[in-house]
Amino acid sequence: MKKFFRIFRILIVAAAFAVAFFMMKEPVKSSEDSCNLDKEAAKQIFKTAETFEKTGSECVFNVSDASGKMLGRVLYAKPDETSVAGFGGNLRVVVGISPEGKIAGIELGENYESVGFIERVRETGFFEKWNGLSVEEAAKADVDTVSGATMSTRAIKSMVALNLSKYSGSEFQANSSETEPLWLAVIVFLLLAYSLFAFFFPQKTAKFRIIHLIALAVILGFIGGSALSFESFKNWTTSMEIALIPAVIMALAILVPLFSGKNFYCSFVCPFGAMQELFGRIPLPKKNLPQKFMKGVAVFKALLLAAVYILMIFKVVTDFTVIEPFSAFKFDAAALPTLILAASFLIVSLFINRPWCRFFCPTGTLLNMFAKKNGGEI
Repeated sequence: MKKFFRIFRILIVAAAFAVAFFMMKEPVKSSEDSCNLDKEAAKQIFKTAETFEKTGSECVFNVSDASGKMLGRVLYAKPDETSVAGFGGNLRVVVGISPEGKIAGIELGENYESVGFIERVRETGFFEKWNGLSVEEAAKADVDTVSGATMSTRAIKSMVALNLSKYSGSEFQANSSETEPLWLAVIVFLLLAYSLFAFFFPQKTAKFRIIHLIALAVILGFIGGSALSFESFKNWTTSMEIALIPAVIMALAILVPLFSGKNFYCSFVCPFGAMQELFGRIPLPKKNLPQKFMKGVAVFKALLLAAVYILMIFKVVTDFTVIEPFSAFKFDAAALPTLILAASFLIVSLFINRPWCRFFCPTGTLLNMFAKKNGGEI
């Protein structure tokens, strides 16, 4: 009977993601099949723009005001196999060119990035870095990425260069700084390999647990920003694009509990779970919660997961980073509510073990559905 209910839970998860895909993907897919210009983004560059006339070139539009005066041109090339994806998948940018052949502005078009992160990127002046450069200069400009939003700004740089290379007829070559560092991928995969070993042989690795927790927090949290979250699920479901490192983490988070019956990700990979456990190891009195209370928490977490899922598929909430603590690892780009949320749960961790994981985390609740009912909980 337990095996039946476990299979039933997994089928529910699969069906839920299928529904999410069809409800969230279809409206976006149609605009990916053409040079369907994001006119609202283009109007952020040319404020008085009224008409956009496609030229003979691919994804190039002449921009005019209400009187018919030409204001310049905008480029809106689609991503291709050479493009660098952002955290949420491929994105598109609008590049404005003045009549004098200078960059008039850069705006983000269709994308799957976190709204809050993009707004904080905008506040740094990142989008103005190309302004005033010639097409040739801008295509080769090595603009610094924004700390805390590296994947998003790296992808924007890539798409600016791709737009301009197609427009000028030159060969597009991604700057080496636009690709994921090989050293980071190697370290992450080694850490994941150790995490698997620690999961299956906990007694042999118990004495290294603190080092393991620190490595998870530093490498997957502060450096990699690789925590699974509902924000990442939303972006990947919408874009159907996922980078290599999070794809491997996601695969392990699902497959290991399917075969072992126990939740692997939450206790052996999650960087915020690691941070909570590290705070919890500070020798302060811990609160033991009654079993009856924890049964109520289990019901609450299931209801919370359902609520978050509904908010996601109906797009009631467009930025989950402000209601999850995971983006706090990128503290220089994270929103204030996220930082407060993360700090609050770390403080509570001093007195109650892993409070976010045990009482709230929708991601953990979702992953527990792949594990056995007994022995799979966090």
